[in-house]
Amino acid sequence: MGQVGIIGAGNMGESILKALLKNGFKKDSVVFSESKKERASYIEKTYGVKNTKKAAALVKGSGCLIIAVKPQDAKKVLQDIAASISNSQVIVSIMAGVTISNILSLLGKPVKIVRVMPNIAIKVGEGVIGVAAGTDVTREEMKAVVDMFSSMGLVVEVGEDLMDAVTSLGASSPAFFLLFLEAMIDAGVKIGMPRDKARAICVQVIKGTLAMLEEEQVHPTVMREMITSPGGTTIAGLAVLEGRAFKGSVIDAIEKACKRSRELSL
Repeated sequence: MGQVGIIGAGNMGESILKALLKNGFKKDSVVFSESKKERASYIEKTYGVKNTKKAAALVKGSGCLIIAVKPQDAKKVLQDIAASISNSQVIVSIMAGVTISNILSLLGKPVKIVRVMPNIAIKVGEGVIGVAAGTDVTREEMKAVVDMFSSMGLVVEVGEDLMDAVTSLGASSPAFFLLFLEAMIDAGVKIGMPRDKARAICVQVIKGTLAMLEEEQVHPTVMREMITSPGGTTIAGLAVLEGRAFKGSVIDAIEKACKRSRELSL
């Protein structure tokens, strides 16, 4: 794919840049464009890569272009770079809710586009990355994009019709999980546990549970039943959650996030 250009060096743009450098990309083969001076200076000093101040100049030298700006900035950025883009390049968009047809419309020309939806855990190489390709993208080009992102976590190829589902289930749901974890820690404090110890216990509970699920390949329901003794402490707590529609609330939250992703589409 040659040089990789990244437009937008916010949290996601930086995470992608960091992962590429960590996994074999040379500093002179990755460039970025960031309009905020302080942010651009920080990225240059931290990673030793070049900031191309004008996005259009970055586009011309890049075989793969990653667009990592906020969705509300999509129109301006895409129109600014449209004249510089050719059909030999692969455009990777991580802009939530901005469809391939939207991008093509704003560019005003046929272009190879791959939509990618990563979550925050790509920062530690444990992300979930949904990937959907436009019709002009070849299998070889798609493989190159998948290979690029596979070092950042689990890559799941889907049709574009499922990208809103990936957004809610993969990108939004860590916040729902963190709210549950926060509640567990607060509960520990309420029942008398020092906060640092409550946090340590709760984080290890999650880590251990996930490790067991992975290693033993058991269904969550089966593992939950292993923990739940007749008339014991666990069933007493589960009864409270069931009585307050805990499962249904989680399902509703993910469904609502998916609906909102569709609403945000340009």
